[in-house]
Amino acid sequence: MFAAIALLCLLGPLLGDYPRYVVTLWLIYSMATLGMNYVMGFGKLYALGHGGFMLVGAYVVAAGINHWHWHPAVALAVSAVLAAAVGILIGLPAIRLKLLSLAIVTFAFASMLFQVVKSVDFLGGPQGLYIDASALPPQGSLTLWYVVVVLTVLALAMSHSLINSRSGRALLIIAVNEHVARSFGVNVTYHKLAAFAFAAVLGAVAGGLLGMVTGYVAPDTFNTDLSITIFAAVMIGGRGKLLGPFLGAAFIVALPELTQQARNLSQFIYAIAFLLIVSFFPDGLLGMVTAAWRKVARPTGTSASFKKLEESQS
Repeated sequence: MFAAIALLCLLGPLLGDYPRYVVTLWLIYSMATLGMNYVMGFGKLYALGHGGFMLVGAYVVAAGINHWHWHPAVALAVSAVLAAAVGILIGLPAIRLKLLSLAIVTFAFASMLFQVVKSVDFLGGPQGLYIDASALPPQGSLTLWYVVVVLTVLALAMSHSLINSRSGRALLIIAVNEHVARSFGVNVTYHKLAAFAFAAVLGAVAGGLLGMVTGYVAPDTFNTDLSITIFAAVMIGGRGKLLGPFLGAAFIVALPELTQQARNLSQFIYAIAFLLIVSFFPDGLLGMVTAAWRKVARPTGTSASFKKLEESQS
């Protein structure tokens, strides 16, 4: 995946403006999905408020640039710090809940933020905010493309490092059995909050980048449907797999592009794909690819190599 994104960086100048825009959206949503995948896929914390973190990032960036004349990099950094704080504050009561209760509370958080920004004139109200174009790279410039690629690579590297770190292993134990984790001296609260904070940071950075790329932030862009969409991307791509978020994000970005003439068809395909994958391929698209490869690969070193690759993503 690192090689693929490096290749995208090199191919950026060769892509047309619109194809590059679509691939940029894919990378941004992949970043957001990476964060949710760490919480839900590895930590088994079924939170449905990730759209709220993206909203925080987008609006902090827009308000910082428009009202306080911050440099976009400063605005993005502030949004990440603020989102981490919000993630911890939401996580403190939420991590004590289980499954459906946790999902409802975090979904309510995202819904509350959506209603707040709609009612605040300072943030543009229902109409949203156009980000000051003079503070952003010129339209058609490759600057934002490289920024998105580099930050996505960094997010992927951080995810890989966390998963294989002491904190990541502790989170895996907590996901299996909290009582066992505590018996081993694992600080359950700390590791759960750290997971929430990490997911919040990636969500906020993704939201801020989305605002910069589109030049506009509005409540409807970050409504409660977004949290469900990111959740679906994790499930469809393959939860608990490092490459899963990229496949899931590709699905949620490509589908609307392929069904532009029939918006309702897009939602129908979403629902059918989600039901089929969850029912028959719990490991998502990555699991489907793995299963197909095992059937056609020779029972030699090729199959063994692929098995090692799959295990490294677990």
